[in-house]
Amino acid sequence: MKLRSLFQSRLDITILIAFLCALSGCREINKQALIDDINAYEANLNEVHANPYRIITKELFNAKTQQAIKEISETDGTTISSSDCYFYLQEIAASIQDGHTRIYPPSYLFSNENSVFPLKLRYINGSLYVIDNFNSETVPKYCSILEINQIPIEKLFKECSQIFHTSLDHVKWFLFEDYFPILLPKYLKMAPPWRVKYKLNSNVKVTELNAITLKEFNQAGPKHDNEYSNYSIFIQDKEIPVLNLPGFSYGKAESYQHFIDAFFNKYAESPYMVIDIRENRGGSGYWGFYLLDNLTSSDYQIAELFEFKVSELMRKSIYAGKAGSHLQNAKNGEYVEAVNHRMRTPHETPKKFIGKAFLLISEKTFSAGVVFAAVFKANGFGITVGRETAGRISFGSDPITIKLPNTKLKGSLPSAIYILPGENPDRGVIPDIVVSQTIDDYRIGRDVEMEKVKDLIQKDMISQKSSD
Repeated sequence: MKLRSLFQSRLDITILIAFLCALSGCREINKQALIDDINAYEANLNEVHANPYRIITKELFNAKTQQAIKEISETDGTTISSSDCYFYLQEIAASIQDGHTRIYPPSYLFSNENSVFPLKLRYINGSLYVIDNFNSETVPKYCSILEINQIPIEKLFKECSQIFHTSLDHVKWFLFEDYFPILLPKYLKMAPPWRVKYKLNSNVKVTELNAITLKEFNQAGPKHDNEYSNYSIFIQDKEIPVLNLPGFSYGKAESYQHFIDAFFNKYAESPYMVIDIRENRGGSGYWGFYLLDNLTSSDYQIAELFEFKVSELMRKSIYAGKAGSHLQNAKNGEYVEAVNHRMRTPHETPKKFIGKAFLLISEKTFSAGVVFAAVFKANGFGITVGRETAGRISFGSDPITIKLPNTKLKGSLPSAIYILPGENPDRGVIPDIVVSQTIDDYRIGRDVEMEKVKDLIQKDMISQKSSD
């Protein structure tokens, strides 16, 4: 076994807790019981997952599971720790390379008292930079990390990439920077103190770092805020409204709809609008559609294909209603299309926005956030600015939770194939205008995406004046 992982949204334990499941009973599992769970997981995958062998072939996946079973069988003793059970199963799940195919990590792996690496990192333009140091030892902010314990950071990334449930390299780097403080001691099993080689300007130095607790790390670092909000920017004394939507899952749907209604009632006649989903990790796709309805009076495309793989678990899931009557005569293993989910008729609104809309996206935009971005771009609702999203145009959707009988670990398996409108199904949504960030931009707090939008609006204003 090479590496071990966690990966949901951020290190913030309040975000993780909804996805963590505590293991019951003893923390030592009989090795044969784990092997049985691996076989059970593969059986569930073949039964429920709508498209498991899109990236990895069935033969290679089977070879991976057999290699894991062989390795488990050859370990000393008759039992294996439940944490190692999670690691083995997560490596297998991650090989599918689909964002919604994963094993949920057990909560005790992320105890507040666990030791973690004290640096918060950010991958920018090919280098891994320190953006915060939560320890007393001196490692300067904005230096780049070269090695840890004489192992190049690129090698550490390559190993960790094996457990990230994505096929996109830029997303692997995002997950690596986000979870490295936990991955180093828990997954790579490199104990503190750590010898860190770093570079600042042209100076290369080596220092030793001690660990801090996860509680200290979380208290010192910023928290991900999922609450939607709006504010305004001003260009040439003109008010430009901005919708900030870091998620499609905060609070009740009725409150969200009221917020969107109030926003468009006030700003529908504005000549410009900015929608920011750079931090949007997903939620309900229908929340996104409710917003997009305000941008058009015509039916618009929301999918190239949206179909379910029929299974007993799918029939019993909350998603069964999407298949409607198609499900009645379908056999397990067959595929049925979701009802009325290729085109959408917008709901009636008092006013439609007819100005120019700009959408900000990033490598953190995932799941329902990607759906929103893809539909926005493909239907020509405005201009997308930023960086490629985390989720692909074609992905596994509507995940069903399974529970393995012996380890009691839970995981998710997507029951549907969702192909969004877009150019390349194997990529994320690529913005119309790609904007990159430098470490100097980050250091001084320059919002390069918003600055680009301001520049575009200002040029458009000048053009409008000239034509008048």
